[in-house]
Amino acid sequence: MKVLPMFIISGLLESGKTTFIKDTFRADNNKTSKTLLFVCEQGEEEYEQSFLDEYNITVVYFEDESDFTMEKMDRETNLVNPTRIIVELNGMWDITNLQFPPYYELSECINLINFETFPVYFNNMRQRFLDNAKYADAVIFNRTIGKEEEVKNYTSVFRLTNSQAQYFCVGADGQYQNAFDVELPYDINQDVIKLKNDDFGIWYIDTFDRPELYENKIVDFNAMAVTSKKLPKNSFIAARLTITCCSNDIQMLGHLCMNTTMTKIRDRSWYHIVAKMKYEYSEMYQENEFVLYPTVIEKIAKPENDVLDLTK
Repeated sequence: MKVLPMFIISGLLESGKTTFIKDTFRADNNKTSKTLLFVCEQGEEEYEQSFLDEYNITVVYFEDESDFTMEKMDRETNLVNPTRIIVELNGMWDITNLQFPPYYELSECINLINFETFPVYFNNMRQRFLDNAKYADAVIFNRTIGKEEEVKNYTSVFRLTNSQAQYFCVGADGQYQNAFDVELPYDINQDVIKLKNDDFGIWYIDTFDRPELYENKIVDFNAMAVTSKKLPKNSFIAARLTITCCSNDIQMLGHLCMNTTMTKIRDRSWYHIVAKMKYEYSEMYQENEFVLYPTVIEKIAKPENDVLDLTK
């Protein structure tokens, strides 16, 4: 079987998946390619037979996740012989549990969010939204007109979940615009970047998103030192514990810090650090990452709010 490009459009019910797919076909206006469309839930918007006929689409509906099998997809593919696959995915399904025929090649995954209901749902179903965003190439917030500033409140939690994705709002003219402007709470152009305690999460995310801005910069901040025998000799992680989903989901964020001052470091103690940032290849992670080279390491008391909450 030839390799078939697959496009996944995910999102909760009424997030705008069907409308997005229909609008994409109309904008592309390709009526010759044969498309096999798998629909995993049905909302208010439907696919009219005239639309399916016009754009050469065969639609197959799935009742539930147990019905969404490789065998059924393979059978339908052989019957239709399409040139591409589109999956309108139920956002409540766990995408990591899904299996596709080996000749399906994922080309793009787009996650849609209805912002009219999102703030309430996000408080109760936070992990489900973040799981959908985690595997997306693009996240599109629908129905955000007049609420663009509210969308920006979710910048940190989404960028930390998936820093590689593009995030968009749909404007009044139907055009896409960036949902998250990068507004740093510190001055990156100063000789020394001084971070307040609450700035650590934004700084950490941005170092991965835009490493070219931080190469050879001096950073001044407070962090918890985490030591381990698995780390390179005379090093520790300058870290913060961070809530990204809920109080039960705390993860550690931090950069490797070489103890160039030879200060005695105690695990889980807090330090004031002034360090130069170098973007280097890591044998441990098999990729480039920032390593900090301090000129100052001073022990300090643990701050009152020692856990960063990126969900606010």
